[in-house]
Amino acid sequence: MTEATNSENAVAVKLPTFWTAQPRVWFQQAEAQIALKSIKGDLTKYYYVVSALDQDTANRLIDLLENPPEADKYETIKARLVETFCLSRPQRAMRLLHMPPLGDRMPSALMDDMLALLGDAKECFVFQQLFLERLPEYIRTRLSGEEISESRLLARKADAIWSGNQTPTEPALSNVRRNGFSPDQHKKRGRKSRSASPQAMPDSKSLCFYHRRFGRDAIKCRHPCALAQQGNEEAGHP
Repeated sequence: MTEATNSENAVAVKLPTFWTAQPRVWFQQAEAQIALKSIKGDLTKYYYVVSALDQDTANRLIDLLENPPEADKYETIKARLVETFCLSRPQRAMRLLHMPPLGDRMPSALMDDMLALLGDAKECFVFQQLFLERLPEYIRTRLSGEEISESRLLARKADAIWSGNQTPTEPALSNVRRNGFSPDQHKKRGRKSRSASPQAMPDSKSLCFYHRRFGRDAIKCRHPCALAQQGNEEAGHP
């Protein structure tokens, strides 16, 4: 089967637009889709890559696109894209050294970004310290003194501390707001409801005539009466 026939018969593959920030990861995804469709032709794979380039990226490769090699077109454009857009080791090192603080991310997300920058380089004792320095102080304090050699395990422990320090979730707060109260009003209302709960009446045998007849609404009281100590003894009822 010729290259042209292979291209015509290839099952359609829709590749995402090329990721200039993660060229190696993009090629891993692209090659997985191409392999699943059993596409092996060099020209077909080359065309798929070209079709996934945006205008700015294509302009960086204009010389190659206008004059592709006779053979190994796919490997040539792949090597060119990786060389053009992958960070060099010094660039990756600078990104690690100047990584921003945790912000509103989970610690494991920060660790993922740092490990991606590390690439195939080996971790050194400084790596975990760079990670810890970007965490809030309360997480660093909880982790201090722990000997954890595996970086992802360290990140998971940091996640557990971070999760335990978060405020109530938005769905929980929404349920309170849906009832017409702010969270603070909801707490106050709960306290008021508990304090306003009716008290049980004493046994009727221990009550005076007025309290047996009118209950707590009585405005007159006679001794002896179990409710006399609650301020009703001075009043009178018509």
